[in-house]
Amino acid sequence: MAKQINGINPDILKWARERSGYTIEGIAAFLKKDPSVVNDWESGECAPTYIQLEKLADKYKRPIALFFFPKPPDEPNIAENLALRSSDNTPLEPRIHILLRKAYARQLSLMELNMGKNPAEMKIFRDLQARPNDSVIMLAQQARAYLNVDVTTQTSWSTPGTALEKWRDCIEEAGIFVFKDAFQDDSVDGFCLTHDEFPIIYLNNSRPPIRQIFSLLHELGHLLLGENDITRGISRKGGKVEMFCNQFAAEFLVPSDDLETHLNFSIYNDNAVEELAKYYKVSRVVILLKLVNKGIFTKEHHWQKIDKWTNEYAHHLKKETDGKTSSGGSYYNTLMTYLGHRFMELAFGKYREGHCSIEQLAEHLNVKVKHLPQLEDCLLKRVLR
Repeated sequence: MAKQINGINPDILKWARERSGYTIEGIAAFLKKDPSVVNDWESGECAPTYIQLEKLADKYKRPIALFFFPKPPDEPNIAENLALRSSDNTPLEPRIHILLRKAYARQLSLMELNMGKNPAEMKIFRDLQARPNDSVIMLAQQARAYLNVDVTTQTSWSTPGTALEKWRDCIEEAGIFVFKDAFQDDSVDGFCLTHDEFPIIYLNNSRPPIRQIFSLLHELGHLLLGENDITRGISRKGGKVEMFCNQFAAEFLVPSDDLETHLNFSIYNDNAVEELAKYYKVSRVVILLKLVNKGIFTKEHHWQKIDKWTNEYAHHLKKETDGKTSSGGSYYNTLMTYLGHRFMELAFGKYREGHCSIEQLAEHLNVKVKHLPQLEDCLLKRVLR
């Protein structure tokens, strides 16, 4: 029989579980143990074996050494402090807790790599500070002018995927780094974390590009308001701030004055919505929202269509997932998509300048040292294409 380990701090066992968003019952099921066993570990009545501790460390994404510390590390509880919509009290999934910690680590990396100073010449989060009572139209106009992208340029982009890359570049050039990841949680579209120097946005890369575009601008709205946010899909119960950020994103992407010049349809049906969505490189949901504001559609019609399209997308996604036979794609290309070329260029640049070791570089990029040459090669190909 395997021996229990001496010296484990039961308070940290509990702290690590709670910070990862797991219940005692969930961890017990994972370990195929009775919940009372996990409870006894966390109360100090007994302790796990080394193999069990390894499994816990992997599940919580924590180093094993942490469980022997005299007290938990001084780490902010991002999930608890995150400004969730007051109408949605659903607990966050463990995967999102991990991504929030990863996002905080990205902010620390940005601080270290840049010596605490944001390198962007222009910082939109400082120059355009908003309040929920401000005019959405005015703020959207100011933000678009700040990013220097007119509607003609926007509509010239060939695909929604290209549009997403362009908007991401514009926002990063304005001082806000944008990261992506596979959230493994279809209920969350993205989130943002404020910071005096390095506010960041995280997008769910599993979402279609047009959905990510809206999430990107929605989170930008929250950062201009100076607050953290997590966006959990489309909801009928969004509070005042959520509605403000939805309206901001919609107005930014589809300016009312420009839309007015294209409202020349004899019948406003699905085809009309689809045509406008393709023109502006946005989702049909954005167009619906704008047409509701114009009085062309009712809110009831708006939600009926959203429910219909959501069900259709879920069905399509299930068929697509069921049809996949392998993971496909390049690990390095995927990682570059998640990190963004600006962050990677920054990290590799600091390493080449001698400001960080190769081990520190790997830590900033969250990869093993052996993967760095291939990752840099992937970055160079992107720059040279």
